[in-house]
Amino acid sequence: MPAAPKPAAPTPRERWFQPRRSGFRWEQEGLDHLRALMPRTEPYRAWATFQFTGASGRINECDVLIAVPGGVYLLELKGHPGRVVNHGDTWQFHGDDQVRTLRNPLHLTDLKAKELKGQLERAARTLGMDPRQVPFIKPAVFLHDPGLVSGLDEFQRTSVYGRNDGASGPPKVWAGPDMRATAAAAPRSSHAPTACAGRAPHFT
Repeated sequence: MPAAPKPAAPTPRERWFQPRRSGFRWEQEGLDHLRALMPRTEPYRAWATFQFTGASGRINECDVLIAVPGGVYLLELKGHPGRVVNHGDTWQFHGDDQVRTLRNPLHLTDLKAKELKGQLERAARTLGMDPRQVPFIKPAVFLHDPGLVSGLDEFQRTSVYGRNDGASGPPKVWAGPDMRATAAAAPRSSHAPTACAGRAPHFT
């Protein structure tokens, strides 16, 4: 009589959701860095390279939404090399051959985070869920060029992170206090964004 087949090992729970790879090589490298170091345990989950239409009608392109012990973050990725300095909220990246100027991306990311939370709350109501289960979404910026040198002042470097293998950039993204916060600060559940994202209109 043949032996009963042994049960297969359970399939690992998917924790990184990315419908498509980024069309920008530098951006995908930053996403790969985050994914490689993200712990494979609760409450860690991430949703990368998606867009949604907010209540304002604006189409928001998002790099990565990530649930960590310290809460839920919407990260904006910037891969400019060189040295970054600021004049007020204007940032300048001084590379070998050019200077790139932009406004602190945290401001726009904050607007996206607020619109995304509203979108998920509407989806929760559609699903018959308590919208209060949708956690607050914090904006953050991830400067992921490995050789970046940061000269941002104490105000402009708020919620700005760098690579874990970077030598002279901003605080390491997977070593900051928010990323390793105690369970008391963790979101109630990282499943709430998962459940709502599938039903949120234009969340692709």
